[in-house]
Amino acid sequence: MTNEERRQLVEIIHSEIEKLQAKADTLKDFTGPISPDDAIGRISRMDAINNKSVFDASLRNIETRLDQLSQIKQIVQNQDYGICIQCHQSIPFERLKLRPEIRLCANCLRR
Repeated sequence: MTNEERRQLVEIIHSEIEKLQAKADTLKDFTGPISPDDAIGRISRMDAINNKSVFDASLRNIETRLDQLSQIKQIVQNQDYGICIQCHQSIPFERLKLRPEIRLCANCLRR
């Protein structure tokens, strides 16, 4: 991997972290508890509880990806970054651009 490709990946990682943090902040507004005192009908309340669980799951996924990106940000300059941790083959740059936190090549991920 060239230095220019590493620089591009660092920019992508920083950009993804910013976007995900903004999404997480937005979702946190929707994941608060549903008060039983809300003047909504039974079905509307059930719908609100269901929506909250969907928002909770989305927030957990975003937080997981943020953790992964933060960890990758620390090792992107290492020589072994971009190398599959299982088969030790190079991970294609285009794949890393889409998911910089990926540590397995497509073949090893399928197994």
